[in-house]
Parts: sequence; C-alpha cells; structure tokens
Amino acid sequence: MREYIDVLGSGAVVLGHEIVCDGFHRERTVRVQTHVHDDHMGDFNTSKGFQDLLMSEETRALLIAEFNADLLVRENLYAVPPRTRHRADNCHVTLIPSGHMLGAVQVLVEMPDGPRLGYSGDFHWPLELDDVIQCDALVVDSTYGSPESVREYSQEEAETRFLELAYAKLKAGPIHVHAHRGTIQRALQLLACNVNVPILCSDRLSKEVQVYQRFAAAIGSVIPLGTAGAKAAISNGRYIQLYSKGDRFPIGVSSGVAITLSAYMARRDDPVLEYSPRAYRVALSNHADFLGTLEYVQATGANFVITDNTRTHGVELANAIQRRLGIEARPSSNFRSHEWGT
Repeated sequence: MREYIDVLGSGAVVLGHEIVCDGFHRERTVRVQTHVHDDHMGDFNTSKGFQDLLMSEETRALLIAEFNADLLVRENLYAVPPRTRHRADNCHVTLIPSGHMLGAVQVLVEMPDGPRLGYSGDFHWPLELDDVIQCDALVVDSTYGSPESVREYSQEEAETRFLELAYAKLKAGPIHVHAHRGTIQRALQLLACNVNVPILCSDRLSKEVQVYQRFAAAIGSVIPLGTAGAKAAISNGRYIQLYSKGDRFPIGVSSGVAITLSAYMARRDDPVLEYSPRAYRVALSNHADFLGTLEYVQATGANFVITDNTRTHGVELANAIQRRLGIEARPSSNFRSHEWGT
C-alpha cells in the first residue's frame, strides 16, 4: 500500500496508478477535484487537456460559475453522485461529502488487487460516521495538525459570538466581513437569518451565492455592488458587506467595523480576537482542529497514514498519529520531478 499513495511538492495527491487529486500528474489518467479552494486547483487548466476530471455536481457548478469558458460542454468533466462507485480505468472511485464547503468531498479509491486508498481532502469535524471513508491507507490534511491547534470552544459557540458582535457593531455603522469561500457563505447563512439589514457583495460572489441557493442551501440573498439597491444601502449607512476570493478587503475601513473570519493563529480559549474597537477576528472555520483530525483518522480504520506536509504541520501530525493512535504514519515526501508533472 505504501507505494500507492503520496503527496507531491505541488500539493497533488496520488492514489494508486490512475488517480491524482487536486493536481496534475502526467502518468495518471484521472484527476479528482475535491473542492474549489485555490490551493487545491493547481494545474487545473493542464488537467483539462490531458485527464478525465471527476468531482461533485456542486463543485462542477461552482467552477462553471467562476470560469464559464468551456467547462459546461467539456466531455471529460464528470459530476459523480455522492457515495456511488464510479469506474475509472482499472479502479473504482467513490466521493463522499467532507463538510468543508459546498461540494467538497473525501476520495476513496478501490484498487483491483484489494487495497482501499483514501484522501480526506479538507474536512470539517465531526462528520456523521456514515460519511467517513473506510480505507486501508490514508492521506490526511494537516492544516491544523499541530498539538497547539486545539480549540476549547465549539463552532456553534464561535457562530454565536460572531452574531453577537455583528448585532452590537451594527448600531455604530456598516460591517465589513472577510472570509474564504465556504466560510463566507456560512457567514451569510447566519447573518441573513438573524440580522435585518441589506447584505452587499461583489458580482462574482453573488454568482457563487446563486449556486449555493440552487443546491438548496439555506442561504440568504445578497445585493450586488453597483446596483441601485446597494447604492441606497451604502447611502443609508447601515449594511453588511461581504468579501471573499478576488475581492479587495480594505486595510482600513472609512466607517464601521471590519471582521475577518478565520481560525488561523486563533486563541485556544476564545473565538474572538479584538485588534481594536473597529477590527476583529472570529475563529469561524470549516477545518477540523488537531483533536478532530486525530478522531477522523481513527474513524477511517486506516492502518497506514501519510500526512500532507505541503500544507504545514505534517511532521507533527504524523508523530502524533503514531504516538497517540498507534497507527503507522509518515509525512509526505513532497517529491518534485518533471517526470511527475510538477
């Protein structure tokens, strides 16, 4: 099994002889796209010309909304229903939702000679146990793989604190909220259900919101910037503006309060960090923390684990998996070679 899985220096994950996830490898005929975050989109245009691309229907829709171009009519781009075995050359691929963002999946590859190979992708925890891939060898995300990355509060508590902060600061003027894709839509879901003010965003982000609504996400409506409704809200001075990929988040806002939603470098004991009365960070995250990552690894049943060392903390996580769980683990090799397409 050990020779079947690894992570390349580009961040691409190889599973068996045919499959590569979130990157290009010239000897692999199939690419699985786990989700649309930029750090998982490496060499996507190259893959379009040389590989079959497998992904969830939601990821396909988000990519079409962002890039448009030829994705809608490409015959080598396949939307795979969740939890169904899809034949890919000499193996079977199953995509299972990971809870990270709309369309994000874990990947299970069943080899013809028996081994089951898994890749966590980016994942939220806890998942329902039925939604955890069951595999013999696993590549696991290490974003929060450090023992220091433990949160002593739930994400429900972080959401409540975010809403309380929004309520309080709206009395003084507009709120500017910045977050990665997935997290910004989660913030919109919270705000639209609980705060009765106009919510503004860029036209690009508005198109993403429409995709979320198409797939029955309980998410509120937004007003694109530049429209009459947005201009009226800005003139009134009481509104919330959302910023995500491609949007320029102001270094300093001229009025109101700026809130960044990220668990990066967050405190263990408090989800809210106050920089000043007009600038905050709230530890809203769609990533499992350190303890959640260990629980996930154990739930997969894997007896060999490679930690993704291209996204920090791979060595620390591998050591913890061996020491705390008694499972053989090592950090990824991050091998780089022109022969491997990296």
